[in-house]
Amino acid sequence: MQRAFIPAGIIAFGLSLCGSTAVAEYKPVIPACAYQDIDIQKYGYAPFQNPPDIRSKDGMLDTSFNAQYTDPATTTIAGCPVTLRTYNGQLVGPTLRVHQGDVINLLLSNQLPKETADEIQVQFEQENRNAYLSTKPASFNTTNIHYHGLHVSPTGNSDNVLLDIAPQSQFQYEVKLPANHPIGSYWYHAHAHGSTSIQVGSGMAGAIVIEDDPQTTPKALLAANANEKIFVLQTILYDEKGKLNNITSLFPGPSNPNPKDCNTASNKGTWPCSHRRITINGQIVPVITMKRGEVQRWRLIDTAFRESIAFGVEGHDLHEIALDGNYLGRVDTWKAGTPIDLQPGYRSDILIKASMKAGDYRIIDQPTSSKRSLRQVEESENLLAILRVTNEIEDMVLPTKEEMAPLAPFGNTDLRKTALGVQEVVYKLGQDMKGEKNYFQVNYQAYNPDHVRQLSLNATDMWALTTVGDPSGVPNGIGQPPSSPPPHVFHIHVNPFQWVRKGPDGSDQLVWKDTLLVQGPTVTNVYTQYRDYIGKFVMHCHILDHEDLGMMEVEEVVNTSGAHTH
Repeated sequence: MQRAFIPAGIIAFGLSLCGSTAVAEYKPVIPACAYQDIDIQKYGYAPFQNPPDIRSKDGMLDTSFNAQYTDPATTTIAGCPVTLRTYNGQLVGPTLRVHQGDVINLLLSNQLPKETADEIQVQFEQENRNAYLSTKPASFNTTNIHYHGLHVSPTGNSDNVLLDIAPQSQFQYEVKLPANHPIGSYWYHAHAHGSTSIQVGSGMAGAIVIEDDPQTTPKALLAANANEKIFVLQTILYDEKGKLNNITSLFPGPSNPNPKDCNTASNKGTWPCSHRRITINGQIVPVITMKRGEVQRWRLIDTAFRESIAFGVEGHDLHEIALDGNYLGRVDTWKAGTPIDLQPGYRSDILIKASMKAGDYRIIDQPTSSKRSLRQVEESENLLAILRVTNEIEDMVLPTKEEMAPLAPFGNTDLRKTALGVQEVVYKLGQDMKGEKNYFQVNYQAYNPDHVRQLSLNATDMWALTTVGDPSGVPNGIGQPPSSPPPHVFHIHVNPFQWVRKGPDGSDQLVWKDTLLVQGPTVTNVYTQYRDYIGKFVMHCHILDHEDLGMMEVEEVVNTSGAHTH
């Protein structure tokens, strides 16, 4: 069966390349790591655990991270001993808890081993033989950190993703939060071009929480925060040796993951064929315990390299209070059965009021239609966790709309009224005439650090976003009628944007986000202003192998009238 995005023959080549990446690749399959269903009864249902916290003190958060492999003697997923690239050898990074105006001083020590020239060449060929590259990507053990969603400087030793921190070296980050930075849920993850998908697909991600001010936060919300849950939703992919050394395994996989299709060399290790499960903070189907009537705040963060998650809780309304870190200024109640849409990079803060009927309720990734799926195929239901409501009662209240209104970080700002310039983004995924290699492009150009779009400081622009596939002359091209072009996930660093969505009552809402699903051929318009910071940063597709293969562009905010629109 033909792959949806990448020619099958090319992927087969990629899967055959990993031999020089690690000697262990030639050892027999580890039985516990085989591509087979995971026994949830055996490996799931442990009590839910938040990631460990690291908190700022006196305006500073001083910490250090080691980029390192997990120890397979002590780290397993469903019984499989894994050797994965992580922060501090853990399957989820610690939660960084800071306040407005704080400084994050983070020393990143890259303790991953140096690769030989032959190993780096093997990694390069995995990408080069699948995509038309315009720059040489970083090796799989080269890294950096992106502070996703933070409105901070993108230059120097701040949120600078144009850095390459080589194996066996270190780098000191200093990220200064503005005193008026929006309060909310953010996250960090690896972002070196060429290794982002491999590293995030191994678990190199964690949450950032900018804490509420107790003086201005409604008492009902502070009470819900007391037992809040951090959901770092992960698609950790590992092969039958417990490793991840092939970017080709991150590609979409077959449309119908049946045994026949999954046994082919090109599909066997992909997510739909691997039988791996979505994990939460490294856990498989954990159990959250609440009292009847209790209210908790859940911070949902989709860190997947390619996964649409329709988040729902059986028998429970989802009271959404923030999107991508920004308070809505109200409580949007999505009735039971209507899921919260999570795409890679999305965050949603919700309040859950436990049912007055004790029992177990499933927390699920509801079935996703092909129109909403990043793989453009029907996706079945996934069990994520269990909400266990005990017989005890603690009848708590939800904050009111009036109480939440002052928390909206930008008040009633409507950038549609002040936007002047027009920026365009066309995500192109297509293939050459022989179906041998693909184009991963922004505005018909693959990522090149020397190709820079300039933007004017303090300007307000409309960005018109869409996706395209192949023109009619390409034999068996991608996204040709009657098919739609593949969807992509727009993410831009430094400044959030406004977008109009449908609220729970079906009416239009203007909301702030930093990451957004874009489905062509329709054009989606968003609005943003380039505030406070000059310098270079990136805009890209947050399907992370797409980013690694070229679907990224450098933007530069300049303090001059010479900046221009595209």
